[in-house]
Amino acid sequence: MSAAPEPDLLHIAMPIGCLDTEHMNATLVPSTGFHCDVWRVSRVSLHDDGRRSTIDYVIKGHREPARMEDLRVLYKDYLRLKSALEDMVPNAAFIWTRVGDAANCVVIAEAIRPWFNIANPTNEEEVVPLLARLPKAKLQLARFLEAARSWDEDEGRVIDLWGLDNLVLDVDHEVRYIDSFRVFFFEDLLHALDESDPELEEKIRVSRRRREYMESLLRLANARS
Repeated sequence: MSAAPEPDLLHIAMPIGCLDTEHMNATLVPSTGFHCDVWRVSRVSLHDDGRRSTIDYVIKGHREPARMEDLRVLYKDYLRLKSALEDMVPNAAFIWTRVGDAANCVVIAEAIRPWFNIANPTNEEEVVPLLARLPKAKLQLARFLEAARSWDEDEGRVIDLWGLDNLVLDVDHEVRYIDSFRVFFFEDLLHALDESDPELEEKIRVSRRRREYMESLLRLANARS
């Protein structure tokens, strides 16, 4: 039996109403996320004076069916993040358009080049001395953790640190939070459901544990500075 053909990673697999996906070269970003598929796009523009410039961005397509109201909620959460974290959150546009055969949510966002996953506990030995040498990253991480704890304790919103590579240092050694879809978990939902939800419980538990781990990292990094 011949092997199944590999998927075409140079084109977006589905038509998106607001984009010329048929003529757009894009690379699928491997991800274990549940909510979206992510493609990275680089476009070269030729200016009148002969200069060339490259624009890098990502396109995120929501996997599950969604309503316009879902888009409003996603955008409201994005604005909450952007207001609190400013340039730690990539610039993004949230769009309601046709994806495949149905209307759905699409995000077009600034491309981030991750360099180091600071939320992964296996990197502890490396990240403490690294943060100690990066004063801006320490300030950014402190601001992120303060906001995350406030959202949790005051509003019952647990920011998603369960997703792999949601919080990273980029190639410029700055802290960036790069998730776009369903960025908060709500513990109240656990009490509102008639049955337990082990998956949601695990996501909340892991997100809180990683937040506490990074609070410990920050204390250690500050002690070394």
